[in-house]
Amino acid sequence: MRYRDAGVDVSRSDAIKDEVIREIRSTWSADVAPIAGGFAGVMRLPASEPGPGARGVPGSNLLIAATMDGVGTKLHLAKRAGRLADAAADLVYHSANDLLAAGARPVALLDYVAQAALEPDDVLATVRGLARACREVGAVLLGGETAEMPDTYLPGVIDVAGCMLGVIAGGAPLERSRVRAGDRVLGLAGSGLHTNGYSLARRVLAGTGLALDAPLPGGSGERVGETLLAPHRWYGRSLLPLVEAGRVRALAHVTGGGIAGNLVRVLPEGARARVQAQAWPRPAVFQWLIDAGRVPEEAARVALNLGLGMLAIVEPGEADAVARSLAAAGETVWTVGDVVAGERGVEWIPA
Repeated sequence: MRYRDAGVDVSRSDAIKDEVIREIRSTWSADVAPIAGGFAGVMRLPASEPGPGARGVPGSNLLIAATMDGVGTKLHLAKRAGRLADAAADLVYHSANDLLAAGARPVALLDYVAQAALEPDDVLATVRGLARACREVGAVLLGGETAEMPDTYLPGVIDVAGCMLGVIAGGAPLERSRVRAGDRVLGLAGSGLHTNGYSLARRVLAGTGLALDAPLPGGSGERVGETLLAPHRWYGRSLLPLVEAGRVRALAHVTGGGIAGNLVRVLPEGARARVQAQAWPRPAVFQWLIDAGRVPEEAARVALNLGLGMLAIVEPGEADAVARSLAAAGETVWTVGDVVAGERGVEWIPA
């Protein structure tokens, strides 16, 4: 089974990507920081000019970052298990990580919650989950939109999305021009699938006939449902101090597209990353999905994070110290690769 067999074909969006980018950039002013491959949009808060109708902030030098995402089809499993609040919280953690990859601290979230016919208990659980996670990451839940659209959504389905804003305290965003040949790639352990690969995972789960309370095959006694619904890990507590101290050159949040698809986003021209496939242990849930779904390895590498939720590129002389700092902050971290001179891209070793 491949991702497209579960109804997700990334080539459809790739086909129009260049045209979409052209339209987006046609709106940009000189205040926008054009970060190629960025996980968030970054711009300087416009400074006002004197005179009537002035807009912006006098003498502004503040960089703001914004990112937009949704929980996705993890919500189907969460609703079935009665855990909508937890899945909604994942939107906050995911978005805060995207801001982190730009070097930003999260400050505010605007949410979007929609159903064919609003189910008040579902909406309340969702908002409670969003609010809990916002408090955890230090952001405010500023407001949002609740929509009832019977001709757009299927009955019993809920959609949760949001836009998160952040500020860059260090004066400059993280971006790929800082990366150099010789740099090390550190991999930070995830807590499961996070919020990607669920169309594939749900299809595999249905094919096995396993209940959510069944033991995870190959696991250590954990249940299938608790494993698939494990929260999206937020890395801000451990990484923000390092980012703001200038000890991290780039961050890649491992989301849709997998390890290689996100790592390449933070590589400049002339830089090639080599990822050691055996450098970290693969969690049981991924091996189960691959085996039960007969998912080819190359497809799994695109659809799933395979146990790494964030990748940090650091200079070689700092790698050990940064890894120790992350471990002391509660992260599980491995050196999973390096950066060499060559054609921009990511290669797996062994392939």
